[in-house]
Amino acid sequence: MPQFPGALALSAVIGLALVTQAADARIGSLSRANCLGFVNESVTYDRPNLNRFIGTAYSRHVPQGNVFPKHVLAAPNNRQRDWRFYAGDGSDSERITVFGEHTWVELDAAGNPVGQLGSRSTTATDCNLVEW
Repeated sequence: MPQFPGALALSAVIGLALVTQAADARIGSLSRANCLGFVNESVTYDRPNLNRFIGTAYSRHVPQGNVFPKHVLAAPNNRQRDWRFYAGDGSDSERITVFGEHTWVELDAAGNPVGQLGSRSTTATDCNLVEW
């Protein structure tokens, strides 16, 4: 029995938070803008194991200096089971700011959803080569 009331409950909450963070850290998300002068993209992916999960990737391309997007792209496999969700194109000739929206639910070994919905927003004005 712990010396402090609630210490066991607090330990359980901290442990759960660490497990949740570790699981979320595995799902990567990135946006890139103006790679090679015209490639703009947002990607949600599993790292490092390339495990399948249910996910989405949306990429909003806004010409720099503008408020409204030129277009918004969605990964063709959104809401399916896959290891990578790619929303992007190479059709923007002007300088673009990319705004990405990413969601995911991890799957157990049997392919059943586990855990809670994860989400992340990303923004890019350059190629972000430090990301995979």
